[in-house]
Amino acid sequence: MRIVVLRNNLILLGDLKLILAVSILALVLSTACARYAKYVPDPVKHIDRWMGNFEQQRSFSYSYEMRTDFLLASASGECVIGKGERLRGYWDRGGKVQDFEYIGVGDIEYARIDSDWEKSSRGEQSDVFTQIKRILIFGDFEYEGFDDSYLYRFRANAPFLAPDRRKEMIGLIRVSAEDYLPQFIWTGLPDSSIYWKAQIFDYNEYKDIRPPIRDYRDFYVRDSEQAGDDVYDVIEKRLDLLELNYRLEPWQDGLLLSLPIQYELEDAQRILRPGGLNVYVVVDERKTAERIAYLKDDMHAPVFLSDLLFTEAKVRAAEIKFDARSTPYIELRLHKRRRMPRTIAFEIDSVLVATTALDTLHEMDRISLYPEMQYHDLEILRASIKEPLGDMKISPAGGEIR
Repeated sequence: MRIVVLRNNLILLGDLKLILAVSILALVLSTACARYAKYVPDPVKHIDRWMGNFEQQRSFSYSYEMRTDFLLASASGECVIGKGERLRGYWDRGGKVQDFEYIGVGDIEYARIDSDWEKSSRGEQSDVFTQIKRILIFGDFEYEGFDDSYLYRFRANAPFLAPDRRKEMIGLIRVSAEDYLPQFIWTGLPDSSIYWKAQIFDYNEYKDIRPPIRDYRDFYVRDSEQAGDDVYDVIEKRLDLLELNYRLEPWQDGLLLSLPIQYELEDAQRILRPGGLNVYVVVDERKTAERIAYLKDDMHAPVFLSDLLFTEAKVRAAEIKFDARSTPYIELRLHKRRRMPRTIAFEIDSVLVATTALDTLHEMDRISLYPEMQYHDLEILRASIKEPLGDMKISPAGGEIR
């Protein structure tokens, strides 16, 4: 038998073959245990999932054009989903052209009139994201074929174009073959005499949309369980994770938090939710469970929980990523590798937000959390995992700072 010399060690050739075979087998097994195999798109079965993903993106840019019997409008803009939009363009009413510019944040709209900004309640002219969702609301997409992208026909919901002919409206949408998100949407009458169309691009690039007028709303924040300095530091870290434009200072026996005017009390409470993380083992039968929880508090979605697997103390990092289908998720990285069960559940603020089937009994240090929510809400969820808070008492502090 031949002998192979490796770094002054003697190995029999037969043993070397065995080592190579075992290494190859290990590689195959590790690949088979991955959370997701290579994604193979099915344009007929997956279109509803792709449309759901559209609402879960962080941001996008767009240009649109609309023609009715009395109006031609054209604009381009940027949208940060769940936060706001900024756009500018023009209206042409029978040859009379008027420029416009809007910034919409929350429920507030700012319109530029000449050189000044006027504030009012937000309308759909500054909310193209809502216009797109409304047009696609019926969700009955018929696959038309592929030509560098997936093409679909659908029954459009666009009564604003021609109320007396809304049943005649048709719609077309192109979905990218790279990220499975809408590239182009067209809806109108079959003869194209009336239509609305939009190009959508630059998904998830960083965009910062702020009101043109710096108005703030004040909130009084207290936490009786922690010292003031500790509370200040933790809240500051939480707000920095969310990249908010805020002011924070000691006030009375608590803190004064100033947020941009579009943030209401409910928003402040969501931003400063206690957070933390409990990850449980999920079992198949009620009789082996230690308790029953309900997914997103839905009484029709019971989950049987067994042992507590770990808490946020075992999490080294939490980052938002997108998978091959453009679905956002939170990747949790643990301090150490550990053996995982086949199914686990994630509980935050006593609410079961998601379950995950791991398809492995091997040790791992990364877990994917898919709560299925808008990106902005996913950011708050991530921040509440990384920087847990006590039970904050939040109330309006009276008035606005200008």
